[in-house]
Amino acid sequence: MTQSLLVYGTATAVAVLTLAGAARALWRRAHSDGASSFAPPPSDLQVVGRTRVGVGRSLVIVDVDGRRLLLGSTRQQWTALADLGAARPRDVSEPQDAIEAELARALEATRRRREGNRP
Repeated sequence: MTQSLLVYGTATAVAVLTLAGAARALWRRAHSDGASSFAPPPSDLQVVGRTRVGVGRSLVIVDVDGRRLLLGSTRQQWTALADLGAARPRDVSEPQDAIEAELARALEATRRRREGNRP
């Protein structure tokens, strides 16, 4: 009889602790501000343009810390593809597709650098 009381007591204690842990986890989830464990983006981050290039894939140009970056994203990860140089204010006369405009600007700057280095 003593052995059965020990088994039932242990089972009851484990069940109570499991329920308490589940209740605590649910309470934390319900009272969180919706933020995940990832750090928030820098406050000076600005998305300049975004273009979908396939299912679950996109190219994004962002201005951060005075630099313009081309990022690629999939459903699983983000990748920095290119540093497009110093950020500049966007001209109103620029085409609406910021990705194409930035890529054209970066290609032109690369061409000018290469032509300047030729003997």
